[in-house]
Formats: sequence, structure tokens, C-alpha cells
Amino acid sequence: MSDRIEFTPLPTSEPSDDVRLDIPLASSSSSSSPPPPPPPPPQRRRRKITLSDRVEQVTDAAISGLGPVLIVVAFCLLSVTIFCYFTVFVPFHYPWQDGQGIFGNLGHVFHFIIGLYLVWGILGNYYYAVVTPPGSVLDGITRTGHDAIFQDVLLQMESNLPKPERAHHCSVCKRCVLKYDHHCPWIHNCVGHYNHRYFQMFLTYLPVSCVYFVVMGAGPFMLAADVAAGNNWPYWLDRAVVAFSIVLAVAIGLAVGGMGSWHWYLTLTAQTTLEQYNNSYIRKVCKKRGDTFTNMYDYGVFGNLQDFFNIGPRGPWYTAFLPLRIPPIGNGKRFEKSGRGFILDFGDDDDEDMV
Repeated sequence: MSDRIEFTPLPTSEPSDDVRLDIPLASSSSSSSPPPPPPPPPQRRRRKITLSDRVEQVTDAAISGLGPVLIVVAFCLLSVTIFCYFTVFVPFHYPWQDGQGIFGNLGHVFHFIIGLYLVWGILGNYYYAVVTPPGSVLDGITRTGHDAIFQDVLLQMESNLPKPERAHHCSVCKRCVLKYDHHCPWIHNCVGHYNHRYFQMFLTYLPVSCVYFVVMGAGPFMLAADVAAGNNWPYWLDRAVVAFSIVLAVAIGLAVGGMGSWHWYLTLTAQTTLEQYNNSYIRKVCKKRGDTFTNMYDYGVFGNLQDFFNIGPRGPWYTAFLPLRIPPIGNGKRFEKSGRGFILDFGDDDDEDMV
């Protein structure tokens, strides 16, 4: 068999009327002259930076720089309340009776174990939310050999790469985050595909612990506040610290409890914070047209819980209550769809519905 492949030349298109055919070809004497330099590439016009752009840049830089400080503040506040619970609240209600052993101090042991469990749930999930990368479009590419060069190229052109579904760019972290929810300065990290579970459970354990902490601390708080009565304060921890910890628990419980309730709604409806705003707008447009919007990622309450916590057929249900390092389902770039989703088609005549 011959290695040569015959190609049939195709006729070129007819010249247009604007092309001049009477221009003589260059003579052989001029063939040795260098060709003219190519024209310079057109300069890309840069968008003018406005005042709002400057404000956004300063705000993002401030949030990024404030993140480590907020982590230290959060750890210090948690440490104060935890120390107050074990050294004041538990002994106030269930003082340890010497010589009675564990069975004679069951109340003390029981609440001590509950406190340890809640502390484990708070600190464990908070730690994982901080140190776990949320996931980016460059996951799976190592920085060895040719992959390192390839990754550097991708980093430079990340803004021009097609984004995976549910991924969005974070202006604080300067990267495209998988299943982006929002950037949280209190964890100095984005909440995304790989750490969303830990952030959600941190928002759950913290307000529950605050309620339990306030209930257990009501008696010590009244004793600490009754300074005029001249009562004796039997604990070496200052009464002002105890009063401060109760006020702090009430404030954090209300703030984080409200935020946690909102995120539980998003979890049960298979939405992220950013997706909820988009879906809310599309839902209004659909209602205006007489259509019904359905989230394509929504598998119902129980199905969404199983997917979010990677439990049910995939793992034991009790792992949802434990601060364990359990990876989510999939790589965060493709997601299973329920088949009931509504994709809004604006069409050509729907400019009034566009934003």
C-alpha cells in the first residue's frame, strides 16, 4: 500500500468586484527585498475604573486582610465561654461530691459529656471549614513537570475558561470556586463544594450550644449580677467574665441562629446563597408568564439532605451529626439533576425581563 495520499485541489472562490486584477506582479529583482512588517495588533481598550470599582477593591482587600484577625477573635471568644461553662456553670448546678464516685455525680458527668460533645461539634466543624479548600476549576492538576506549566497557563486565563455549573468567581479570593455559596471573613475562606457541609454544621452547633449555655448559665448570671446583696462568689473566675459570656451567648445565638436557619432553608431546597437570588428572579419572570419554576437540583427534602451530607445509600445517617471529614458527592463540576428543572428562555422579544 502506498504511503502517499492524493489530495484533490478545490477551486477557490471567485474574486469580488473590489479586488483589482490589473496590479502587476512583483518583479524578480524585488523578490529579494524583505517583506513589510506586519501591522501591530489592535490595542484592547481597557474599561475605565469607576469609583465603585475602587470601593469594591478596597472592601475586598479589607475583608481578605481581616480574615485571620476574625479567626483569632472567634477562637478567643469561644475559649472564654467554654472555660466558663466547665468551671462555673456545671459546678453551680452539679457540684462534685467527693467520695461519691461517678455514680454519685451522674448529673455532673452527664452535663460534662454534653459540653464536650458540643465543643467538639463547634470547634471541629469550624476548623474543617477554615482549612478545607472549597474547590476550584483547577482541582486535579498537580504542580509537577508539565502539569505545573499547564496550571500556570490556566491560572492566567482562568477568567476566560468555561465555568463548571454552579461555580462562580470570588472577588476576595480571586478564583473561581466550585458550588460557590459566599465568602465568609470569619473563616477566611469561601464556602463552596468541599467545605459547605462543615460551615453548615458549624452554624447548627453554635446556636444550639448558645441556647444550652444560656439555660445553664441563668443561675450563675443572676448570682454574678447580684453584687449589691454582698453574696460570696465561690468561683475564681471573675463574675464580670461570667456576665459577659451570657450576653455574648445571647447575641451570637440570635445572629448565628438566624443565619443558620436561612442556610438550612437553602440546604433543604438544594440552593446556594447566590443561586437563591437568581432563582428568586427567575421565579418572578416565570410567574409573569404563567409558568412554574422548579429548581433542577432539587430532589425533595430527604433527597437533598442525603446529597448534601453524603448519607443514606452512600453512608450512615449518624455521620451528619458528627464533625468528621467526609467528602461530598462528586468533584463539584457536574451535578445530578432531577429532570424537573425549568431553564428560562428569554428569547428575542423579552428584553423587558432581562437585567
